[in-house]
Amino acid sequence: MLYLFEKYANLFQSWEIIQYEQEGDAYMLRVTAILEDGSRLKIRDYLFVDGQRKYAYQWMDADSTLRRRWDNALHWPSIATAPHHVHVAGQTQPEPSIITNLEDLFQFLHDWLQLPADSSD
Repeated sequence: MLYLFEKYANLFQSWEIIQYEQEGDAYMLRVTAILEDGSRLKIRDYLFVDGQRKYAYQWMDADSTLRRRWDNALHWPSIATAPHHVHVAGQTQPEPSIITNLEDLFQFLHDWLQLPADSSD
C-alpha cells in the first residue's frame, strides 16, 4: 500500500506517516500530506482482523476548509454506493462514491490537479 506514495510521488509536496501497523492482513494507516497545489490530505484506513474496514480520506484547502471527504461510515444507508460516499464542500447530503481505496483516491486527485500523465506510471 505504501508503494502508492512513490507511484504518485509528484502528487505530493510532502507526506508523513503518523501510524502504520500491520499484522497479517490487518493494518492501521494514518497519513497527513500536502499536495502539489498546497491543499492538505488526511488519510485514515484500517482493516481489522475480522475483515471489517474503516476509512476516511479528507481533502482540504491549505486553511483546512473541506474540499471533499470520502468515507464508509454507516450514516447514509440510502446512498446508492452505501456505505461508501463522499461529502462535498457546500453540500448538506453526501454523494455516491466509487473511491474506496488509496489508488482510486490518488488517481482522482492526480486527474483533478491535472498533473502530467507520466507521473503515476
